[in-house]
Amino acid sequence: MSDSASIIAASHWLDYLSAQQPRMLARLRDWVERESPTTAKAALDSFGREVAAAFAAAGAEVREHAGPEAGNTLEFTAWPQQRRPEGDLLVLGHLDTVYPLGTLARQPFRVEAERAYGPGVLDMKAGLVGALFALEALAALGASPRRRLRFLFTADEEMGSRSSRAQIEAAAREAAVVLVLEPGAGPAGKLKTARKGIAGFRLRARGRAAHAGVDFEAGASAILALARAVVELAGWSDPARGITVNPGVIRGGTRANVVAAEAELELELRAFRRPDLERLARRLAALRPADARVEFSLAGGINRPPLERTAAIAAAFAQAQAWGRELGLELEECATGGGSDGNFTAALGVPTLDGLGAAGEGAHSPGEYICLASWPRRTALLGLLFARL
Repeated sequence: MSDSASIIAASHWLDYLSAQQPRMLARLRDWVERESPTTAKAALDSFGREVAAAFAAAGAEVREHAGPEAGNTLEFTAWPQQRRPEGDLLVLGHLDTVYPLGTLARQPFRVEAERAYGPGVLDMKAGLVGALFALEALAALGASPRRRLRFLFTADEEMGSRSSRAQIEAAAREAAVVLVLEPGAGPAGKLKTARKGIAGFRLRARGRAAHAGVDFEAGASAILALARAVVELAGWSDPARGITVNPGVIRGGTRANVVAAEAELELELRAFRRPDLERLARRLAALRPADARVEFSLAGGINRPPLERTAAIAAAFAQAQAWGRELGLELEECATGGGSDGNFTAALGVPTLDGLGAAGEGAHSPGEYICLASWPRRTALLGLLFARL
């Protein structure tokens, strides 16, 4: 680690950031009250401008990349003189939430019993605030990071990162380590060292319409063909191996007295290992309807590859765990079925530590909250990682 980083004790980081908690909470409230659903580009870009201004005030160089579908992606760099041949320290976050405009009126920001509640407070506006204050702490404490810091905050993570994936992967190829500001798992805030990969598909069935009363046997029901397929697909899940197949949406038909000529199924596959996910995708592509008069067509594919726990990720976690202990923070790790942008970076072989945002529960729900008691320690850990990795 750099000399300036090594001489600053972890207790100084914790003391500084504990004193900043009122400011952190005020910033969090402001950002939560700026609603930013993925589907509202104007609101997202307005929130992004506020985030960009805050990081610029903290000394970061700001670039904004236009998003063709969702909001714009923000890129910040700090300590450019610390650029090293082996790569940057890349910090990933996202500006978007799952909550539609107007949610705040029903689900206002509030603080109760050492918890802060509000739409997007956990996933992941507290993570963005933590990154900002960890960056400020570097300068306030006179620390200089070992690497150039690069932040990439996207605007479509909650919709699969379709627009931003290429930017994320390009930045990862220039990184030595990736830190992801997604929330930690549960009130303990476990870091996520493995995540399932995700594949999404649309299976369409085309049959033959007929009058359900006069000419029933002449019809070939697309709905019935898909229903039989759903029963088979459900049997592919293997929870013990972390494999799930979820037929999430089914639609079709026109009227109750017409044999359905068309129907479609939206389904999602998840697995911890890429070979398992690819095998499921091949098996789905080979699926045939029980009624030969019905035709299946398939669209979709793997959206997020798995974040698999490698030796490099295990080593990065062990280092974070050791530094956490300097702060009185006993970190644990876990595997989760949810995906993040860290899936993309880990799949490229870049050591990726995920779940470095706030601890809490209830993401994507009316009860979403963060634990305020652990927030300064987790932010101090983020500062140590910025300085020492």
